[in-house]
Amino acid sequence: MSEKRELLRVFNIERFATEDGPGIRTVVFLKGCSLRCRWCANPESQSFRPEILVKVNACGGCGRCASVCSEGAVRALSGSGYVSDPDRCIRCGSCAENCFSDARELLGKDYTPEELVKILLRDEEYYLAGGGGVTFSGGEPCWYSGVIAETAAMLKARGINILVETCGQVPEENLREVSSCAEAIYYDIKHVDSLRHRELTGAGNELILENLRWLCGNYSGDLSVRYPYIPGCNDGEEDIQEFFRLLRELKLEKAVFLPYHRLGTDKYKGLGRKYEMGEMESLKKADLAFLVEAGAAVGIRVTIE
Repeated sequence: MSEKRELLRVFNIERFATEDGPGIRTVVFLKGCSLRCRWCANPESQSFRPEILVKVNACGGCGRCASVCSEGAVRALSGSGYVSDPDRCIRCGSCAENCFSDARELLGKDYTPEELVKILLRDEEYYLAGGGGVTFSGGEPCWYSGVIAETAAMLKARGINILVETCGQVPEENLREVSSCAEAIYYDIKHVDSLRHRELTGAGNELILENLRWLCGNYSGDLSVRYPYIPGCNDGEEDIQEFFRLLRELKLEKAVFLPYHRLGTDKYKGLGRKYEMGEMESLKKADLAFLVEAGAAVGIRVTIE
């Protein structure tokens, strides 16, 4: 895996977003992440490679995609329709182009900073009028730190706010580069215990915590530390208290908790993958209301989003 990406590999551009930062924003979702969180809502973001995603409910089951695939990469999978084997697929897009029901999509298109800025400026007046801007998300956008910095420089010259969402599992150099061009950083902490973090995400959290400490000592923008609250994974009382202790150690007074949701389950089917959270039901904000009082008891102002 290259630590510096030369182009921005995008799998989605969401316009008029209101949940990934203040105001009206455009969210640029970039492919590639070092973590494999059990609850990941965007499994199509994990691989750096382009992928074919099947819209399971739209697939008519005609099999045309399989017949036009020169590599024999498309197979029928119970409950998912016709999915593409990532090891055999050459990402030519032929199956998507020949789908009668528009049920297949090739995700992962490369942009230069100039090409992406041209798209993002379509909504410039909305950003400026409502205090919004552009959010880089993923996947893990900090793998693209150099090209994000180039893109951000062009946007900031027009007065457009930049926010980056990160899990922090990247070299410090990448985080430094991103922090120099972002007015705000949303930083996820999945678990404070490194062994448990590895069980849940496939990697320890040593680098994540080191990078957070660096940000706390060096970053002058708006740093928001966020905790995805996942039943059976990191929702124990001691898990939460460990998180609060970390915040107090770093002299952070605020935290955002994100209730678990299962909105990405159809994407797993469309990629031919198993969703590891099973039938776990989504949580509501009200389910986490008790954390506001728990945080206040130790001097942490908790927000539920």
